[in-house]
Amino acid sequence: MESKRNENRKTTVAVIGGGAAGMMAAIEAARAGAIVTLIEKNPQLGKKLAMTGNGRCNYTNLDMSDRIGGKFRGFHPEFAAPALDALPPEAVLDWFRAIGVEPRFRGSYVYPNSDQASAVVDALREELHRLSVKVHYNAEVKNIQRIEKDAGYFMIQCTDATVKADRVILAAGSKAAPKTGSNGDGYFIARKLGHTIVPYVPALCGIRCAGDAFRALAGIRTEAVLELVIDGHSVDREAGELQLVDYGISGIPVFQLSRYAAYALQEGKKAAVYINFLPGFTEAGAAVRNSKRASSASGISTIEVSAAKNAQNARAEVSCCAAKAEDPKDLAVQLYRQRQERLAGRKMESFFTGLLHQKLGQLLLRMASVRPELPVAELSEKQLRSLASLSVRFKAECVEMNGFLQAQVVAGGVDTTEVDPGTMASRLVPGLYFAGEVLDIDGICGGYNLQWAWASGFVAGRHAAV
Repeated sequence: MESKRNENRKTTVAVIGGGAAGMMAAIEAARAGAIVTLIEKNPQLGKKLAMTGNGRCNYTNLDMSDRIGGKFRGFHPEFAAPALDALPPEAVLDWFRAIGVEPRFRGSYVYPNSDQASAVVDALREELHRLSVKVHYNAEVKNIQRIEKDAGYFMIQCTDATVKADRVILAAGSKAAPKTGSNGDGYFIARKLGHTIVPYVPALCGIRCAGDAFRALAGIRTEAVLELVIDGHSVDREAGELQLVDYGISGIPVFQLSRYAAYALQEGKKAAVYINFLPGFTEAGAAVRNSKRASSASGISTIEVSAAKNAQNARAEVSCCAAKAEDPKDLAVQLYRQRQERLAGRKMESFFTGLLHQKLGQLLLRMASVRPELPVAELSEKQLRSLASLSVRFKAECVEMNGFLQAQVVAGGVDTTEVDPGTMASRLVPGLYFAGEVLDIDGICGGYNLQWAWASGFVAGRHAAV
């Protein structure tokens, strides 16, 4: 199977993990002249990759503003910068075009033109074949040793064979989506070789919340602004489509907040998400003001705080009041007073009709102790203010994350202070390299985790082959 070109290669590289980062690393190592063996525990390559983007594969994103600490996170997010510079999104487009994948743009989001994640996997697999990369399928790593003899090498004991290699690239993923084979093996291997593992938590996942109110709201999708508060400190704000489910909250804005909530809960802190269900009326003329807060100032020692986010442009019936009163509750009070005047002849059961989802309106009435049959004209100022407060400051107390089974990625992993950011080489073990999600770098939704996989795999593969 080896081509004649392989016969003169001196460096042998073993890549552990046949996901996005692993395939990229294997391809680049082979292109750089190494003899490459790819070790994959599944019967096929790219199992998780084939499922991304609901099967369409959002494989990168052209928007790299607020990159470090915003779109790419970790205890040391600056670690990601050199790799992202080495293979930025524009270079990713060219790289994939060269193996047959043409891009389709949806704003800054990039998909294969075929809208098939399987096409990305197939193109990568074809390139591996062209480069004569040997692939061991159904091969779980049982043991790995660094042998300090001659120039040093690794012995990797797998279920079907023992692989000897000068260099090893560990790209075994995380614990997210274990049905794809991601069970945390990479952490075990890294720890066995002497590396520190930063505590890991599920990220880009839903949050389970206290109480039974969410059962009555299950199925609702609505635009909202969310604020995460940990031990009384505002940590981050996100805007977008919120999904209310029987266990709590989900959707893109929840996913973006989830890593911070997960770490807070892991540390025994109190976390709550405050929901503004009226962003189009109460955030008008303002942004989702979220100035970056230093963790030392907030007293949150291990929760990285994301950078500022802008709210979506929104319609505002009371926008004329925005300049005078930017507090969402005050604006909601003004809106509800206007509705009280217009709907004076109705009952409160129809007060929210046309404004909020019916199930949400009914719940707010119950929480504010307002009888549905109460005439709108008789709504007291106290009751009106209570409804306004609940509408823009609805508390969802976080009790646990939806777990690794449902998480798209994991926050945490191999401590990046022990890895060279320019080469992805271990600072502790000669010949060992890392790529992808096994490292303590994770991205937000929108193709950023795959961008990290490509960039880190690209760098690791090229340097491991030298």
